[in-house]
Amino acid sequence: MIHCIVVDDEPLARNILVQHLSRFPDWKLVRECINATEAWKALQEESVEVLFLDIQMPGVSGLELLRSLKQPPVVIMTTAYSHYAVEGFELRVADYLLKPVTFGRFTQAVARAQELLSAPVVTIQEQPAATAPMVSDHLFLKVDNRHMRLDFDALLYLEAQRDFTKIFLQDKTLLAGLHLKLLENMLPAVLFMRVHRSYIVNKSKVTGIEGNRILLQKKEVPIGTHYKEAFFRWMGL
Repeated sequence: MIHCIVVDDEPLARNILVQHLSRFPDWKLVRECINATEAWKALQEESVEVLFLDIQMPGVSGLELLRSLKQPPVVIMTTAYSHYAVEGFELRVADYLLKPVTFGRFTQAVARAQELLSAPVVTIQEQPAATAPMVSDHLFLKVDNRHMRLDFDALLYLEAQRDFTKIFLQDKTLLAGLHLKLLENMLPAVLFMRVHRSYIVNKSKVTGIEGNRILLQKKEVPIGTHYKEAFFRWMGL
């Protein structure tokens, strides 16, 4: 049985995929999601082999969600716009379906996903450190309907605001339409760490520690009880 999730903010498009899936007895739909936040939560709670993912959705796009996943399932992207195809395939999606999705085209995507799931796992030997890929020093986030470059060196800390995240830079504060956990997955662990259920800090910006408070220049954030030991190890204390 292949477990899958359908993610699309348009009810009609979502229903078409669900109807197509119902004709495959070996496929089980475990969750329908209307946005990337719901999809991310579902991926944490369910065992999922295939993700049917819409690209254009309010808030977090399908591409942004996919980039945040460290170990994504097999992904079949759906969209009404063909110009996203190149970027989708750069992210190694299994297939790319244009809406409205016909059953014939859907069948081809299902067959492609099944091939990938049944392919033998190839073990790749670890590469020497000298040939390891360079880690990016920035990321792009959608803020106020535009994509902004955020340099890691300018970022002090992040604070959860329900399904949004407040980003504190050296000279300003931004509000991103991403859950804190999604951003945590997009940030390099060597530079950033969750120190509280609501806070992530930039290691290079920590200027001091007082009791259960972390000092970041003129700002302060709390250290959660369950994060304190790991944080001190991370800081080399």
